[in-house]
Amino acid sequence: MRGRGEETVIVIDRHAQATELKGWRRWLAAGAGYLIVALVMLVGLALIVGLAMTAAMVLMVAVPLAIVLALIAYATGYLKFNARRDRF
Repeated sequence: MRGRGEETVIVIDRHAQATELKGWRRWLAAGAGYLIVALVMLVGLALIVGLAMTAAMVLMVAVPLAIVLALIAYATGYLKFNARRDRF
């Protein structure tokens, strides 16, 4: 079993000087990073779920409604298919 090794250290380069974050600053930077990643993932998940629900509602409501309205229009004569069978 491998050991954990050294902990990851966040390094910020500013004006050619490397600064290692230690202690509470390191925890704060890591927490802020995790919070940003979680918020981005949450927004992406909400977008995907919203698109999926929209597509499902279109398939469950709009498509059957369009079919029923087309059948009613065909039955009442408002929708006429003018297929010419003597073309070929």
